[in-house]
Amino acid sequence: MKKKFVLSTDYCLTLDRIPEEFYSEIVQNAAQLAEWKDLFAIHAIDNTLTRTDYTEPLSVEFLKENPNLVLDTCHFNSDFKDRLLSLFDNLDKKTDGLLIQGENFQGLNLLTEKYRESIKAIYIDPPYNTKGSAIVYKNNYKDSSWLSLLADRITVSQELLAKNGIFCAAIDDAEAANLRHLLQNIFGKETEQGIVAICSNPGGRQTPTGFSPAHEYAMFFSITKDAQISPIERTEEQLRSYNQIDSDGKPFRWMPLLKGTDATALRELRPRLFYPIFVRNDQIRIPRMEWNQTKGEYDILELVHPGEIEVLPLRPKDGKEMRWRHKIQTLEKKMALSEVVARSDGNGNVKIQIKSYPKEEGIRPKTWWDKKTYSATSHGTTFLKNMLGDNDFSFPKSIYLVQDCLRVSSIGKSDTVLDYFGGSGTTAHAVINLNRQDNGNRKYILVEMGHHFETALMPRVKKAVYAEKWKDAKPVSRESRLSHIIKYQRLESYEDALNNIEFTERENSIFEAPLLSYLQGSETRESQTFLNVDRLQNPFSYQLNIVKDMQIQKQNVDLLETFNYLLGLSVQTRQCLYDNDRRYLVYKGTIGQKTVVIIWRNTEEWKPEDYERDYNFIQQQKLIENATEAYANTDSIVPEVESLDPLFKRLMFSDAPLT
Repeated sequence: MKKKFVLSTDYCLTLDRIPEEFYSEIVQNAAQLAEWKDLFAIHAIDNTLTRTDYTEPLSVEFLKENPNLVLDTCHFNSDFKDRLLSLFDNLDKKTDGLLIQGENFQGLNLLTEKYRESIKAIYIDPPYNTKGSAIVYKNNYKDSSWLSLLADRITVSQELLAKNGIFCAAIDDAEAANLRHLLQNIFGKETEQGIVAICSNPGGRQTPTGFSPAHEYAMFFSITKDAQISPIERTEEQLRSYNQIDSDGKPFRWMPLLKGTDATALRELRPRLFYPIFVRNDQIRIPRMEWNQTKGEYDILELVHPGEIEVLPLRPKDGKEMRWRHKIQTLEKKMALSEVVARSDGNGNVKIQIKSYPKEEGIRPKTWWDKKTYSATSHGTTFLKNMLGDNDFSFPKSIYLVQDCLRVSSIGKSDTVLDYFGGSGTTAHAVINLNRQDNGNRKYILVEMGHHFETALMPRVKKAVYAEKWKDAKPVSRESRLSHIIKYQRLESYEDALNNIEFTERENSIFEAPLLSYLQGSETRESQTFLNVDRLQNPFSYQLNIVKDMQIQKQNVDLLETFNYLLGLSVQTRQCLYDNDRRYLVYKGTIGQKTVVIIWRNTEEWKPEDYERDYNFIQQQKLIENATEAYANTDSIVPEVESLDPLFKRLMFSDAPLT
């Protein structure tokens, strides 16, 4: 299977990431100014919030006072981008989000080598295969076709998931049974973490007959049993149960020391948690005792003092022996902190109670979620409209629901989340919100093929970075508390590939249909879409015919980024250097423990003396110093540098991992 080219690569950066030496160029860029007015309404900034007035063109001082403005390199020329990106060390590490516009199966295949076993959480909200779900992917598939669509993508994405990672898929009743069966086949029944029912439509969906559906599901699976489901925040109702305040101002509640009254709390299950407590006038004493291994119970070494009552963990209705919640040592510590009390009910019955504080990390998630904030109408559709105004994206998820799905997926502060049904960008927005809340450095990768990549996803993510709260498509507050870099790319489509097939021996062909001729290597091997290595002499001008705005246009292909993905390169630096009129783009990064350097330059019509000059420049600039491996397009007389051309061709058609 042929991998798809990266057609274009650009970056969005908050101004605090850009040195002030660039500001004089930025203020002169009319396209960037127009976008800032459209997305962020900077022309409406209240003068009381800044010392510098808004003007056209903008002033450098205005940029300095608005460090959360998001610059998009697509509005600037390649020289600006080269100079800017050359300033970053650990470029990939400092990039917070990756957004890919392209068919998700092809996107996943391109990402696999670089992100293999490194994604901590995958969250997807695929098409539900119902008439009411307006989405680019067909929603009238037969069950088998729909399952094939999902199976191909989930199987590929499984390779990206870390060994302790969590996979979560949203779905409704229409395909819930089929999807669960599919996930059990791919991940294994033993790694099913849980199926959660979610009240996402409290008002119910209108149907002509029968019931009015108010729920959907989130299905959680993992690669191995090592994966852990994390606690979830308490609901408002649960928090209200902590209705007491201690001397330090912390909320708590009183709860029975008795573990419970059902079969899970029986004495025989944890016999060391069955012991006496002596009480007199609400004063508590734990007698001295020793564990008798032979008898399987404690030997009590002290007698009950006059006036004391012996309290045991017994079931009230029938005196059945149960157990306490805590072992003796833990209870003694709580007593020292005044966290244990004895209360009489007036009938001579004494109950032992302990203080219970809400854990900061939350509680173990249940399989029924019904927070009001999970409403897709209020916190999905209305939420998105407040950010973007009127838009054509239907049925966005509640951002708070996605945040909680990610929370229980155990993502740490520096983990990466993948969503390959990117939609309106809710998953990226959820990650941004989580980072705002705890100063985390979580990263996100979204893949989306629809036109709403440009009309909903990109504007939403830019706005989410710029400001936290929005109303009527304008920021409620311009406080961001976020420094951010987004990398976004467009991939070659299947239709683009077909449009770029060229035939060299067509008169001898027994095939007439271009789709069948796609398979004929002898006729089409020089096609640009199949990577014509003869054209790698000028990698900066490699072009494909791309359909855009209903017209076929010539567009340069980003061979450099394509090759980086195929190798699995984590980019540290991207340097643009010049040897007089010769432009060099040099990538340095890592593949596992190896340090790899990739050198790109235009070698058209080079003669032996040009290669000598190239050799001297590479040595003088120390471009391959400390490199484990080094590659260059076409050829090089530097002994340590290998031609990347044959490797590039092989990797474009290889499904096997690079070794």
